Amino acid sequence: MWVTLFAVWVAASAPRKVANMPRGWSWPPNAAMKRVGGECLARLDAAGIEFRKAKAIPKISTAIVLPGLAIGELMLTPLGGGGPYPMDCELAAGIAELGPSLRALGIRAIRFRTLHKYRTVRKKGRKTRILSRHAIGLAVDVFGLELDDGRIVEVEHAWASADVMPAFAAVFATSPRFRTPLTPANDPHDHGDHIHLEAHLRIQ
Repeated sequence: MWVTLFAVWVAASAPRKVANMPRGWSWPPNAAMKRVGGECLARLDAAGIEFRKAKAIPKISTAIVLPGLAIGELMLTPLGGGGPYPMDCELAAGIAELGPSLRALGIRAIRFRTLHKYRTVRKKGRKTRILSRHAIGLAVDVFGLELDDGRIVEVEHAWASADVMPAFAAVFATSPRFRTPLTPANDPHDHGDHIHLEAHLRIQ
């Protein structure tokens, strides 16, 4: 009896695994996810974005890679690691849709570190049991921007001094394609040196 009660207590006191997946998401991908993925690939084709389908990657619904790391006239510049930098189609399509607004700000390249990485969310420096959107290919961590005049501005050093930084974040904050960006302004503890962007995956 006591063993049973102890087991119940342990189960009740264990950290609850919190869902962080888009509504309607499942693994392996369900029919709706495959349909949405096909529609996304068609949007990239229509926009003239060069891409290729990636090999199957656990948890990424519609995995693609960008051979030239170019999304229209906007470049993605890796700051470390090797390619091929897989992502979900929805992340590339979302950035492509906002590309003209970013180019209007004089931004020609987004400098990133983490793109796809199978990991959990960190809050206040601690790991949680919540699966990160990086794990499903929908998130990218932006550490800096390259401007048309040749300047490179870094989030850590230029957030408060360069108007282009909050303007860049605002483009994503006002887009229905993306969740609210995490920045030095709204999450200084965990995002003091970068901007975390997450694309939506609209399944339902």
